[in-house]
Amino acid sequence: MESRSSSDARPFNVLAAIDLSPASRGVLLRALWLANAEETGGEVHVVTVGDRDAAARLQELATSAVKEFAVPSRPGHVQRVVTHLLTGDPAREIVWLAAHIDADLIVMGTHGRTGVQRLVLGSVAEHVVRTAGCPVCVVRNKHHDESWRVPEIEPPCPDCLAARNQSGGATLWCERHQSHVHTHVYSGAETTRTVRRAVVPWGFSP
Repeated sequence: MESRSSSDARPFNVLAAIDLSPASRGVLLRALWLANAEETGGEVHVVTVGDRDAAARLQELATSAVKEFAVPSRPGHVQRVVTHLLTGDPAREIVWLAAHIDADLIVMGTHGRTGVQRLVLGSVAEHVVRTAGCPVCVVRNKHHDESWRVPEIEPPCPDCLAARNQSGGATLWCERHQSHVHTHVYSGAETTRTVRRAVVPWGFSP
C-alpha cells in the first residue's frame, strides 16, 4: 500500500462494500481499522446495493459498528463515516462509487465458499477485484484447518526397528532409509566429532 505523507491533506478513503448479511459487521470493522491506521486521517464510505428498505438497516449497522470501534483506548484517526445506498448491478456500482470518491482501498466480504466454488468467475468480489482501480481487501472469517497444523507422524519402519534391535541402538536406520541421515563435522581446538541425525521436512512424508 502506498505510503502517505503528513502533508497530504486528502484523507485515506476506504470503501466498505457490504450486503447487510451477518458478515457485514466484520467487513465494516476491518474497514474502520484500516482507515484508522492512517495517522493523517481517514474516511470510511459504507455502501450497499439494494432497495430503499435497506437504507435504515445500513445506517443502523454503520452507527453500531462505529460505536463498537470507537473505544477510549484506541486513538481516533477516522474523520468521518458516510453511508451510500445504490441500486443496480452490485459489482458495477461498487467500482463506480470507488472511482467517484477516489477510494484508496475497497474492503468487502465473501460468502465463505470453498474449493471449486471459490474459483467460479462471476461473483461480485471477483468482478470488483478484476475491475477496480485500487487495491481490494477481501475479508473472510478466520478459520484455519487444524489438521494442517499437525505434522504427519509416521510409525517406525519395521526394517529400521530390526536394525536398531540387532545393533543395540548403534544403527538407527535400515539401508532403505540411510538417505535420511546427514553427517555434520564439528571442528574444535582439540577434537573433531561427527554427529548424525535424521532430517525430515516438517509435515511431509518421505
